[in-house]
Amino acid sequence: MEQKCRIDIQPVDSPADQPLTCVKISGLPANQNVEITAETVDDAGSVWLSRAVYTSSESGTVDLSEQTPESGTFSEKDPSAILWSMRPAGATGNPVPLFAKKTTAPLKVKVAVNVNRLQSAELTIKRYFISQKNDVIREEVNLDGLVGTLFYPDTEGPHPVVICLSGSGGGIDEPRASLIASRGYAAFALGYFGLDSLPQELIDIPLEFLERGLSWLRKHDSVDCGRIAVYGYSKGGELSLLLGSLYPEIKAVVAFSGSSYVWQGMHYGRPAGSWTRNGKELPYIPMKVPFHTIVALIRRKKVAFRETYERGLAGAHDIEAATIRVENINGPVFLVAGTDDQVWPAAVFADAISERLNKHKHKFPCECMKVQGAGHLVGMPFLPGAETAGNLVFTSSDINKSTLAVIKAWESMIVFLDRNL
Repeated sequence: MEQKCRIDIQPVDSPADQPLTCVKISGLPANQNVEITAETVDDAGSVWLSRAVYTSSESGTVDLSEQTPESGTFSEKDPSAILWSMRPAGATGNPVPLFAKKTTAPLKVKVAVNVNRLQSAELTIKRYFISQKNDVIREEVNLDGLVGTLFYPDTEGPHPVVICLSGSGGGIDEPRASLIASRGYAAFALGYFGLDSLPQELIDIPLEFLERGLSWLRKHDSVDCGRIAVYGYSKGGELSLLLGSLYPEIKAVVAFSGSSYVWQGMHYGRPAGSWTRNGKELPYIPMKVPFHTIVALIRRKKVAFRETYERGLAGAHDIEAATIRVENINGPVFLVAGTDDQVWPAAVFADAISERLNKHKHKFPCECMKVQGAGHLVGMPFLPGAETAGNLVFTSSDINKSTLAVIKAWESMIVFLDRNL
């Protein structure tokens, strides 16, 4: 009797920052062309697809842990590759954009098996961004210039807290915070611009937003304010390092694709600083935009801003004034950077941070994860990395290098937090 095709995926429903341990197809005809596809929809309504082609074994199986695909969106022996190698449907050859994930709603991923171009089986799995055991509590705050969402375990506390800062897109990043909370932390997605009563542009942001956040957290029984970390990516990485250097209450700092310097704010018009404290603008390095980049922006083309920052650094009159005093950080530091970051030279910045900490004999450890060929690392684990976002180019290299770097860096960050908070 002919065997029915069966898809075995483990786990079927799982946290979004955890790998798939098994994707195995059985009940196939032997030595046949087998295509496996995965499909999901992001929060912007865009359809994403991955695919891989295999030849079934003599026993009629395909095992993604054991076999290398003959073609498709990935080339690794990795069950999770059906997730992280997805590309926008119908956009073959176009740069891969950011996967839109702004909410904690689960992703439904439809996995299908086609044998000789005929569908033989289908299975839908779910990827959760907040625990489904009802053991993580979500609490919003929007009061007196404080905007954020706190996630914390529904277990006896108090819990160490990770303050999560978004990048230059603004707003708050609930999915990352909720995933961190699922690992046993309180996680506070804290806004600093681009949301509700907060400033709408990333210029002259008062750092006192953190003081308001800390004051609110101190009143929360579930939070241990003696164990605070701050985590940010891109511009939020610059901010996390800056806040760590100014506020001794912060006991650990994590920066993905961050900066060792304070840069000018991000808006059109006359240059202004990014940050203020006690009403005074903090010294910053102005960007120097090449003429060809200006032309490209006028023509609505995508641009690599890395040269803009490199020119700004080369022409800076007082680099030391704008250098973040990372030696004042009251705890360990975890840095992640790609050498092919086309937004700004994050790997150069990471080296500068490490060198400054060593020079000043910083008494806490610094872990620097520098990934060759990876780009601007602002993605989420097991979601597709981005080659571009808006008019920004993130990388000129193989996008899967950035995607895999984020997966490794995320888990390394959790280990770092477990060890130091």
